[in-house]
Formats: sequence, C-alpha cells, structure tokens
Amino acid sequence: MSSKVLRVASGSHPYLVAGAIAGQMRENGCSQTQAIGTNAVYRMLKAVIIAQQYVTDDGMHLAFVPEFVGIIVDNQDRTAVRLNICTQMPGTRSE
Repeated sequence: MSSKVLRVASGSHPYLVAGAIAGQMRENGCSQTQAIGTNAVYRMLKAVIIAQQYVTDDGMHLAFVPEFVGIIVDNQDRTAVRLNICTQMPGTRSE
C-alpha cells in the first residue's frame, strides 16, 4: 500500500477521519489507519463505517484486514491496531 497511514487518536473526529479514508480510497484504491487504545480503535472503526457511506455512490464496497503492529512511542514499545482497507471484489459482498 502506498497511502500514508492515518493515525487515529481517542480525540479524533470520526467524520474527518472518514473523509480522509474516502479520499485515499478514491485516489489510491486503498487506505491504512492505525490506532492505540480502545477509544482510538473505536473511533477508527466508526470512521471506516462512515467512509463506506461516503464511497457507496462511487460503487465501492470497503473491506479491511486488521493486524497488530509494534511501534515505538516515547521510547516505549507499544502495540497498535492497523486496518488495511481496500475495495471488496465484485460479487463477494455479503448483505
């Protein structure tokens, strides 16, 4: 993925993050988001759901693959949740 990783914090506004996700999806066909902590992960997931609404008219159906990634924050090892977001293959969408 060539998109910039969108870092989501517990104070991030989901609608703004969703707009950034939708923009990356339209431009690159993929997006990555990353968060540390339960509130940040919740806001990240909410943003993906909102982003789906933003790109529906473009014929996109979003799917993501979650993963844990190790990062260093303030010289401490931390574990973040990263979502690799892409468009779902036609015909595989479950209703």
